[in-house]
Amino acid sequence: MKSLKTVSRLLLLSCIPLLSLFGYAHGSMKVLTKSGLTITVPISKDDFVSLSFEEQQPPAATVDLGPETLVVPNDKPVKVNSKNPLAKGRWYIIEASGVINDWGNATDGIDAVWCYAEWRCGKNGEVWNQLRIDGKGMTDIAGQQLPYNPEHVYRVRYLGQGKPVELYMIDAQGSSSDNIGSLTVKITPE
Repeated sequence: MKSLKTVSRLLLLSCIPLLSLFGYAHGSMKVLTKSGLTITVPISKDDFVSLSFEEQQPPAATVDLGPETLVVPNDKPVKVNSKNPLAKGRWYIIEASGVINDWGNATDGIDAVWCYAEWRCGKNGEVWNQLRIDGKGMTDIAGQQLPYNPEHVYRVRYLGQGKPVELYMIDAQGSSSDNIGSLTVKITPE
């Protein structure tokens, strides 16, 4: 059996001489696809008839499998990727929780966004953006400063890019030997 591509080319080749031979034509051309879809193309003498076919791979389906929870270590220079790609154009909530330490002298002092160790960052603390999401801090993604949360839980909306998200702790990439702890990151489709 001939493919749709072959049949369409034969149909086109047989229609063009008829249109030019008789100088007039009107009506329609019907193409029946394998799936049962009928495509109707109107034709008249004033139409320029041209068909072209390109074979393309179907787009990869991205299926949201629900929330995904990941642990991002602060004591190793690793990058953690989500198991599932985030659907391109779909919004997600990324929630980071927990505390870490970059000095080895305690078990806390820093969270995903803030340095809150008074001895190091003062009474008001400092935005450090230690957690990186595809290379950006949470305040960068939010487009504004996130207020300090004493529960150490922060959420941002994130637009899926059709690929897994890469998470890492910025200090751990260069000096992890004195670092302690990890953060938990939960990715949930909106």
